[in-house]
Amino acid sequence: PRDLGALDADGLVAAVQDTGIVGLGGGVFPTHAKLKVPKEWPVDTLVVNGCECEPYLTSDHRIMVEQPEDIISGISIVRQLLNGPRAIIGVEDNKPDAVDALRACLPDDGSVSVEAVPTKYPQGAGEMLIKTLVGREVPPDSRSYQIGAYVQNVATLAQMGELMPRGRGFIERVITVVGTGVEKPGNYLVPIGTPLRFLLECVGARDEYLEVVFGGPMMGQAVGSLDTPITKGVSGILVFRGRDIEERAARKTYPCIKCGECVESCPMGLNPSTLGMLAAKRQYEAMSEKYFLGTCFECGSCSYVCPANIPLVQQFRVAKRILREKAA
Repeated sequence: PRDLGALDADGLVAAVQDTGIVGLGGGVFPTHAKLKVPKEWPVDTLVVNGCECEPYLTSDHRIMVEQPEDIISGISIVRQLLNGPRAIIGVEDNKPDAVDALRACLPDDGSVSVEAVPTKYPQGAGEMLIKTLVGREVPPDSRSYQIGAYVQNVATLAQMGELMPRGRGFIERVITVVGTGVEKPGNYLVPIGTPLRFLLECVGARDEYLEVVFGGPMMGQAVGSLDTPITKGVSGILVFRGRDIEERAARKTYPCIKCGECVESCPMGLNPSTLGMLAAKRQYEAMSEKYFLGTCFECGSCSYVCPANIPLVQQFRVAKRILREKAA
C-alpha cells in the first residue's frame, strides 16, 4: 500500500494521473487536470455527486451501496489535496439504502456529511447539486471553484479510493445495461475496451434490436457499430427493439408555437426556443455571445417537453461543434 498522506498536492495529482482515472459522471475529463484548482480560488466545500445523471442508470447507486468505504477514502484524498474543505455527499432521496451505507462509514470528526436531495432530473448536474446543497449559483462561463465549491462524482471517488492506495491503474468500470432489448438487465463490471457486441451477447440482447445508445435516454449518443469498444466514458448502455424505434420515428416535427415549455424546463434559465430559431438560421455566434449557448450542458429537457418535437438539443450540439471548429 502507498502512503498517500505523505504526498504533497503535486504528488497526489501525479498519483491520480498514474491511475488514468477520468470523470465517471459523464464528463470524462481527466481527473488529475480537474484537481489542479488555481491557488487564488480557495475551495471551502467539496460537493460529492451521488445523484444518477439520467433515468434508467443505476450504476452510481450500486457503487454507493457496495463501495462506501472506497468513496470515503477517495473523499479523504481530495480533501487532502484541496486543503481540507468540508465535504457534502448529495444522494437522491429515493435511495435510502445508499444514504445509510455512506453514513455508516463517515469519519467521526464531522468533516463529511450525507444529505438526501429531491429526486428529479437533472439533479445529477454539478451546477444543480451545488445550488441544492450549498445554495450558490455558478455564473455563466465560470467554474464551480470560483464560488468556493468543487464537484466530484461518487464513481470517480470510489476508483480513487480503491486504486490509488494500491498503485493500480483504471481498467474497468460499472456500467448499467438496460432496455427493451435486454434479457438480463443490470449493472455489470466491464473491462475497458470490451467489444460492445460481446457485452450484448452476455446480457442476452435479442436479434430484433436496431438501436444501441451509450449513456442515458436524455443525453446519450446512438452507436453506429456493434464493434465499438467500451470506453472510460460509458456509464450506461440502452438497447431498444425495432418497434420502439419505429414509434419514435413516426413522430413529426412541427414549427415552434412559442408555448414556453422549453423555457420553463431549462434548469439553466436559458431560452431554448430562441436558441433553436437562431440555430435554424445558422447564427451560431449570436447563440454563444448573446444567449449563453456555452452554459447549456445538453440535458435534453427542452427537447423532451417540446410539443412540436423540435430536436433542440441536437441543434445545440451541432452549433457547439461548429463554433469549436471555427475557434481551432
